[in-house]
Amino acid sequence: MAASLSAQIATMASDLYREQVKGRVVDWDVPEQASGQQEMRNEPQVGGIYVRLFLKDPKFPLRNPKRFLEGLLDQYLTSIAASQYDGQAVDTELPLLLSAALVSLLRVYPALADHVGYLGYVPKLVSAVAHGASRETMASETYVSEDGSSQQNSQTPQERVRLSCLRVLHQLAGSTTCAEAMAATSVGTPQVVPLLMKAIGWQGGSILALETLKRVVVAGNRARDALVAQGLKVGLVEVLLGLLDWRAGGRNGLCSQMNWNESEAAIGRVLAIEVLHAFATEGAYCTKVRDILSASDVWNAYKDQRHDLFLPSNAQTSAAGVAGLIESSSSRLTYALTAPPTQHSQARSPTTVTSDSNGMQG
Repeated sequence: MAASLSAQIATMASDLYREQVKGRVVDWDVPEQASGQQEMRNEPQVGGIYVRLFLKDPKFPLRNPKRFLEGLLDQYLTSIAASQYDGQAVDTELPLLLSAALVSLLRVYPALADHVGYLGYVPKLVSAVAHGASRETMASETYVSEDGSSQQNSQTPQERVRLSCLRVLHQLAGSTTCAEAMAATSVGTPQVVPLLMKAIGWQGGSILALETLKRVVVAGNRARDALVAQGLKVGLVEVLLGLLDWRAGGRNGLCSQMNWNESEAAIGRVLAIEVLHAFATEGAYCTKVRDILSASDVWNAYKDQRHDLFLPSNAQTSAAGVAGLIESSSSRLTYALTAPPTQHSQARSPTTVTSDSNGMQG
């Protein structure tokens, strides 16, 4: 756009110069169709802020962050509603752009998450994730290609939009106010824990869903017992134990059906363990959860191990969480467990230290 504007200004300046050379008096004014005007008119903006420019520098100080947040949420929910019709071509660019702006804004201004909870947007976002869910199983759908290898189906536009909404919920789950709002249910409103359990099987959504579960079931959440009850009702504890079961290999093992790579599998197991620990924390249903866990050989093998070494070293303090660090392709992850020294460095003899009679080392 800048190059186009520069080229058009150069053209107008050249035309004006030629008219002046001819001795004519030129009453010049900016044309009605100025350079880039139509392009900028179609550029998404919220409250006078161009969304793409904001994403280039989310830390740029905003005059009214709350107003920008409310505008983003309103436009995002509207764009989601427009993308949920299967009978027409879906343009996912706008909802994905707005969701990226929402997540970036909430990471820079974490206190704004409470504002989202107070305004009642959380149930709308939960409903948006649940609407039109087409996958009924935990495992991601796969097909066998001509060469016999197993391939994962590409996401539909609706699935990409739904996943973007899950990212927003994941970011909001760090707020106790929003976590409590997720637990509040009414007639016709989907429950968040069964929805997140189902999202564990979505392509690209497993780590997001697991960490969102971990965030909402925290000790400070006054509605925590209601969330644990939802999990017990749908068998979430058994599902997470199934993900941890190293003995359930082959086609019947849940973990083998997740299409995780080695890093995702390790992180997914860590998050599953942390969710189970959170469910077993003191509360109205802790006895029932502990009974299920104590009867599991899988849990007895995992419960006393330290698993945070498999997470990025700043995962616990980062506002983006584990999922955000994984998705950021530009960031280099530093893991808490460093690589062992190479064989060459181990074989190298230590440097000898000698001292003379004056105590000087050489």
